[in-house]
Amino acid sequence: MIYIDNKSNVINILDKIIFLCCFLYSLTFLTDIKINFLTTAAAFGLIKLIYVRPNIEINTKFFYLVGLFVICTFLSVILNDVSSISGENLSAYKSRFISPLIGILMIFLFKFTEKHILTFLAGLSCSLLLNAFFVIYQFSQGMTGRLVGFASNYMLLCAMNILILPIIFFLALYKSNLPNKLRIFFLTTVIVNIPAVVLENTRIVWIALFIVYLMIILVSLKRKRNAFILIVAMIICSGVFFYNSPQSIERFNSITNVSYQNQSNYERLLMWQSAGNMFIEHPFFGVGVGNYHEQYMNNYRSLYSREDQWHPHNVPLAMLSETGIVGGISYFLLFIYLFYNGINTYRKKKNIASFAYLMCLTAYSINCLTDSMFCGHNIKLPTTFFWLFTGFYLILNKYISISYDKRI
Repeated sequence: MIYIDNKSNVINILDKIIFLCCFLYSLTFLTDIKINFLTTAAAFGLIKLIYVRPNIEINTKFFYLVGLFVICTFLSVILNDVSSISGENLSAYKSRFISPLIGILMIFLFKFTEKHILTFLAGLSCSLLLNAFFVIYQFSQGMTGRLVGFASNYMLLCAMNILILPIIFFLALYKSNLPNKLRIFFLTTVIVNIPAVVLENTRIVWIALFIVYLMIILVSLKRKRNAFILIVAMIICSGVFFYNSPQSIERFNSITNVSYQNQSNYERLLMWQSAGNMFIEHPFFGVGVGNYHEQYMNNYRSLYSREDQWHPHNVPLAMLSETGIVGGISYFLLFIYLFYNGINTYRKKKNIASFAYLMCLTAYSINCLTDSMFCGHNIKLPTTFFWLFTGFYLILNKYISISYDKRI
């Protein structure tokens, strides 16, 4: 009996440490600090497995599709007809496709409850709110360009805005039992981030957030008058900062400009054409994970291209060009299943978690059409958060049930 009590105390201490690390991660994920608190949390979670083995019940086919995705993309490393397997290719595959899976692994190492998830989201919201204030401060000091506050990378900030803001916005408007202080905090984060997102000057983020915010407002507010007022208020708020930021106006007006003079858009068309040609010439396993840059620069780069690119700024084309039809199909099946499952779950249960996740998934998928934010080169954090949020969705909808021996 004493042994069981001691064992229980150790597990309780480890659980507190794990969640503390997760919360610290939510407060520091935008910065370039030396400690990765999520990896630290996972390490303590693995130690916990020495003391207790959770009873896990899985009621979803999702993990079969994850396994299929991991295997099919790995096949491109060993079976592509461009180069033989190398340490560099394996390292690229591990960094981009395997390491981010720590996000989904966490849900098996710690029993996240709704309270834990809300606390974690509050930490993320705090990071985005402080960063948004800093972006506005940078603008007030006459700084121009792609303002990112204290974030380490503007593409990272873009992806995290896309993943986090739709969730907290929907919860703030729709979740009836959300504590009022937390509701106000979430809404404040969303409102302050409107000018910050404008000043970050990333067009696909504007488009994605406009679409999902509109959907969230129309679904969550039953009174049409209130919905209309909120939409108009958000448009006016955005318009004020657009009006005072000539560069933002220029970026907005360039959304549909695909002329040679608009390098950003024109270059993407060239990259997409190059990636399509890679897939056509290497249809089964692509050019192989880790080989895109070399193949692009040496064999597929357009004569009109002015940039040195490591990916085609489009996830579907990145998957097809690097992993071929084998890896590409596994990617498409994974996301089709998530959309189908999310829509079907919301249709049956009308629950908050399903729609919040669908909005996150929708915005993320839109972002992936012009940037490589899923298993992309050099930036793996958005993929980690995608897996983590997917895990939260599965837990909250009882697709995964985790319990422990009652004797512990």
